[in-house]
Amino acid sequence: MLMLALYAVLIAYFCYSVYFYGGRWVGNPHNPRISDQKQRVVMGTVTDRDGTVLAYTDESGERRYHGSRDTRMAVSHVVGDSGGMASTGVDTFHAQYLLGFKSSVFERVSDALTGTTQRGDDLTLTISERLSRYITEQFPEGKRGAVVVMNYKTGEVLSMVSLPQFDPLEVSEALAGEDEGALMNRATQGLYPPGSTFKIVTMASALENLPDMEDFAFDCTGYYPVGNYSVTETSAHGVQTLSDAFKNSCNTAFAALSQELGYALLGETAQKLGFNENFMFGDMIVYNSSYPMDDLSAEDLAWSSIGQGRVLATPMHMALIACTIANDGVMYEPHLLKEIQTAQGGTRELPGSFTGKRVLEAETARRIEQEMVRVVKSGTGTRAALGNGYVVAGKTGSAEASDDKSVQTHAWFVGYITNDNAPYAISVLVENGGSGGGVAAPLARRTLQKAINLGL
Repeated sequence: MLMLALYAVLIAYFCYSVYFYGGRWVGNPHNPRISDQKQRVVMGTVTDRDGTVLAYTDESGERRYHGSRDTRMAVSHVVGDSGGMASTGVDTFHAQYLLGFKSSVFERVSDALTGTTQRGDDLTLTISERLSRYITEQFPEGKRGAVVVMNYKTGEVLSMVSLPQFDPLEVSEALAGEDEGALMNRATQGLYPPGSTFKIVTMASALENLPDMEDFAFDCTGYYPVGNYSVTETSAHGVQTLSDAFKNSCNTAFAALSQELGYALLGETAQKLGFNENFMFGDMIVYNSSYPMDDLSAEDLAWSSIGQGRVLATPMHMALIACTIANDGVMYEPHLLKEIQTAQGGTRELPGSFTGKRVLEAETARRIEQEMVRVVKSGTGTRAALGNGYVVAGKTGSAEASDDKSVQTHAWFVGYITNDNAPYAISVLVENGGSGGGVAAPLARRTLQKAINLGL
């Protein structure tokens, strides 16, 4: 009976693995079936949401990319390359569609009877090539980082830009060049301390778990001793309500708040919002963000509450958190595929394994939105504000990148437009960019304005 039970567990795990990871295994660049399939199947075309062709296969069977180098670079991490060096790109991750692995028996028989060379599916992506190129042009020169723009109502990824970039026609340059890690998509693979943008999580935990938050008051003197360390501020803020502390991004107030919450409650909220979770999205691979649960020291808790210490997040995950607040506490799956067209002219069902789920109470999300709006109106994020009646909710972050502050901080901005006619959420990260309010927020403002102008 024990042996039978063990075999049953093994079979169940095998089925689970194939169901959840099968698509990723097919898209692995080391899978010999991919190279074999390329010899027999014409790889499908990839276009952006406006119909701009980003990748196609010519008559000789060679994989080609957009004629403009600027465009190729701007969408390089989304589209990928023919050799699979950027393994999370569409050309590799969605090879199961592009190379006809998803073709039905009837489709293959039809091709055989007509003598037609089998052709893979054509993919229409949700991204905008024009917006991606604009973000690349506006990104601080010489800096690394990422920008993610999403439609928070539909989950569509409108742009996913990572810098440094590479040219899919000259991948060898990226491998031999000075831009180390140019093939890595920092939007989905880059793990960074989120800094003060994590205060969205801490505030959500406080609102849902601690009573009398409306009466919260903390006298910020510029430092807060905890354990063997002190959490510091550049200047004393004086007496802060919870709303004031969020608007002014007061580290000491949130460190004190963390001591009331404790590891269990703050960790529970972080995990609800996706930290320590293995995202099994159908359209893309997003690395796991982490919130430490093994060190229960008071100082580690304090640093975690302000997005420092061992807390790490991807720009894509922070964009999803912004979308969650915009959607009254419901987190949805990000989508990169807008349509899949078969060689016979039909459409194929879009993939999807992660449905929306409520992670915060609607009242909590609406309260946080009010505070994020205040941040942009009169707090640390004023340089993200838009005119013409558009209201931006956001949170800045300047995340320490070294223990001794010898390295410039990472600049963050996370937020969204509250107007129904422009449901755009954004996450901006500039590696060692300095101030979130001074560097990331203006880039967010320009990007959101461009998205509005393009009418995405």
